[in-house]
Amino acid sequence: MSGEGEASGYAQGTRWEGDDPQELRDCLEAAFDYRGNVTLLLRGDESELEGYLSNRDFGCGEPFVDVFPAPGGSRRRIPLAMVRGVVFSGKDTAAGQSWQTWLKQHEAKEAKEAKAAQGLETESIDRFPATLD
Repeated sequence: MSGEGEASGYAQGTRWEGDDPQELRDCLEAAFDYRGNVTLLLRGDESELEGYLSNRDFGCGEPFVDVFPAPGGSRRRIPLAMVRGVVFSGKDTAAGQSWQTWLKQHEAKEAKEAKAAQGLETESIDRFPATLD
């Protein structure tokens, strides 16, 4: 596996190729949680399929993943036996943002509460016009 990873080890640019079925399933499970496009490296004709991994079933008779192709079109069901690798090719649109957004809002709320507690923040009551005629 190569690429700059986050805690899970799977971030944009991460590439996995191999023959270990459990590693493939782990990688595809991470790809399912990823909020960006992935590229499946397929066996046989050595083709690739880029898209959004929307579903997977590893416990059925013929394990598979479902992908909505990036260029558009209908969902495609790809048997796991056809997958030789996965590339986390698209940007994870929510990577890190939920924590950053929460932290920013939390710090703003704490600052406002601290000012209010010190009597530094007042609320406008609009009793007087802004300008006098």
